[in-house]
Amino acid sequence: MTSRRQHLFNGLARYLEKPLFAKIKDQRKLARVFDGLAVGGMRPLRGTKKAFLHTPNFCIRRMIPNTAQGNLLLYFHGGGFTVGSSSTHRWLAARIAAGIRAEAWLPDYRLAPDHPYPAAPNDCLAAYKLALTCFAPERIVLGGDSAGGTLVLNTVTRIAALGLPQPAALALLSPLADLAHSYPSREQFRETDMLLPHQWVKRCIPAYLASGNPQDPDISPAYADLSMSPPAALHVAEGEVLYDDAAHLADTLPDVDFRTWTNVPHVWQLAAGWTPEADESVRQLVEKLRMHLP
Repeated sequence: MTSRRQHLFNGLARYLEKPLFAKIKDQRKLARVFDGLAVGGMRPLRGTKKAFLHTPNFCIRRMIPNTAQGNLLLYFHGGGFTVGSSSTHRWLAARIAAGIRAEAWLPDYRLAPDHPYPAAPNDCLAAYKLALTCFAPERIVLGGDSAGGTLVLNTVTRIAALGLPQPAALALLSPLADLAHSYPSREQFRETDMLLPHQWVKRCIPAYLASGNPQDPDISPAYADLSMSPPAALHVAEGEVLYDDAAHLADTLPDVDFRTWTNVPHVWQLAAGWTPEADESVRQLVEKLRMHLP
């Protein structure tokens, strides 16, 4: 049975956020609106300290729960490669990190359209290389939602190509796997998806790709060799347009804990601290991830 609070968040997604994503064509303006909506709807985690790391191309926000004991969650925010920030996802990342006795790093990787592919995956790989100078790989979890999930898997394949050590585990929240839009759920769930409008998905992906090929395995994880991937916790909502992306990854990844949820919107975990459904998803993610950490 869906909680009353989740019904409220579902309504906000369907009747406020989804129309805004569809109608605001300027991605820079939409990014500002999304930041305001997400920040206003998140619940802080008490006892969490904040700090920043600065690199030549981007900044990393550090969220340090009072439970941190030497592990790291390197979290890549979602937002179709055009919106979102470390601010919009900081409390979700902090909650996952708290459960795995980690601090969270959230890179503000460069966004399209100002910085199309390969700026974002380059920044995420740079963040992972920096993490390796501070943490042992067996203490690192890579996490991301939606387009951030794409970047997690891009990083995994790039790590393998460079011969770098893989992280201990992955957290994938409704990840985007196929930027070529070949999966049936893209059309099948256009109306049932509570958050992602078809117009916005078709708008932001070309802005990110520029001249890139969406079937390039370096761009779309759906076409990549993921046999070297670490164990993954993968959650997705039934009836969202990215459902088939997650289902394909569940069949492809070598070690995955795949969970599906009903009557929740895309990346409902952003409501952690407010809704029982978001809290339970985070709890299950944490339970899986802790199995692979010291």
